[in-house]
Amino acid sequence: MNLDHLNALRLGFSTQSATEIQSKGLDKFIHRQLNAKNLLKEPAFLANSPRSLVELRALRQSAQKGGKQVERIAKDLIKTSLDWKAFLLERYDQTDFPLREKINLFFQNHFVVTLQSVKVPYWIFKHYETINTYSLGNYKTLVKEMVYSNAMIKYLDNQQNRKGKINENLGRELLELFTLGEGHYNEQDIKNTARALAGLTFGEDKGMYRRFLMDHSTKTVFGKSGNFRIDEVIEIIFEQPNTPYFLAEKVLKWFFYDTPPKDLVTKYGDVLAQQNFELKPFFSILFTEECKNPKGGHQIKNPLTFFLQIHHDLNLSPNYKLLAILLRNQAMDLYDQPNVKGWKGGKDWLTSQIYADRNQVVDFIIDGNEQFQKVLSKRLEKFDVGTISLKPKLEIHDAGSAKSILAELTGRMIFETNEEMVADLNQVLKYDFDPQAVNAQKSILNVYQYLAKSPEFQII
Repeated sequence: MNLDHLNALRLGFSTQSATEIQSKGLDKFIHRQLNAKNLLKEPAFLANSPRSLVELRALRQSAQKGGKQVERIAKDLIKTSLDWKAFLLERYDQTDFPLREKINLFFQNHFVVTLQSVKVPYWIFKHYETINTYSLGNYKTLVKEMVYSNAMIKYLDNQQNRKGKINENLGRELLELFTLGEGHYNEQDIKNTARALAGLTFGEDKGMYRRFLMDHSTKTVFGKSGNFRIDEVIEIIFEQPNTPYFLAEKVLKWFFYDTPPKDLVTKYGDVLAQQNFELKPFFSILFTEECKNPKGGHQIKNPLTFFLQIHHDLNLSPNYKLLAILLRNQAMDLYDQPNVKGWKGGKDWLTSQIYADRNQVVDFIIDGNEQFQKVLSKRLEKFDVGTISLKPKLEIHDAGSAKSILAELTGRMIFETNEEMVADLNQVLKYDFDPQAVNAQKSILNVYQYLAKSPEFQII
């Protein structure tokens, strides 16, 4: 197993960074990833999307007229939604900072908002922009910024939360999913956190309080009382003992372990607390220590990692809209998670249906599976995904023999073979394999196809 390739997958979405890790060393790679500016510009396709409260009000009034206006608005949202997902996928694929984007994606799944519910693409962009800005800063600051996100307010209905008519959605998820986890608060804490959020509604760039909707009475949260707004409640939440351990466990699960060991949760929770919730040093320590252990963790690959690894291995021409739809079919719909808890990961990434679908996609890429192409074309009818042109090509540095090809592929694809698998692969290549033969590339692709469909390839 090639540890540089393994760490490229752990710290990104493919093995593309393996060469840099090998040449510069793991420590320098991590330092560069965590300290460079990860620039972000608003995508051009959002230029005509409504963003101000006045524009959004006008759009809502237009939709209320019904008829073709509703149909046009729905079509525009579908198109912009796919453009947005393709935009993200291009960043994940082309970025010089894959670790930064993987951290961003972690927080997107931690602070879930969805396009289907929010229906304002510009607010979704601002949510992502906020994560990109604060994901290596102080975690307490990031939590505060997320609570004030227009997208979050809309997704969890806090615009309906007002004095005398309290909506607990955002208050509950702030405690359960963003900071503490179940069992570390009580119903009274939820109710009073929600009261502290009363009156926090949409603003121009982010949420703002409306005084006449606020609850100005005394609230008691975790034993402390006062006329709190949510910023003060978050300060109190971060004094609670489980806050650093809750985040540490979720980070370990996202990057290294489907089931994080309790001793590591304690270890890195302690690190986060000692760093006063500063994320950059926390991530630096965690990545440096865990990546130096080749047997430190095992995960089922999420669909994004699975497809981008294949995309780079086979030098496929990028079609990010197509990839976005393939991910949705694999239950990893970007910015459209199934619920507020986000993607669960682990075994959910490899149900029998998802595994079968992965294998069909691999067959389609290598062989041009006609039956799957018909099914896929049917799914894509209402989407403008452009031309589907798949011309896989495997570059092998040492194609002199079947043995050298197998060694290079299994090293690159990051798993160890057993005797039975080697025997099967030798049958695919044949003992008299000639690297100069006309069909040599197809024979090598057939080996890759066999490996990519194996259970071992589904694991990091």
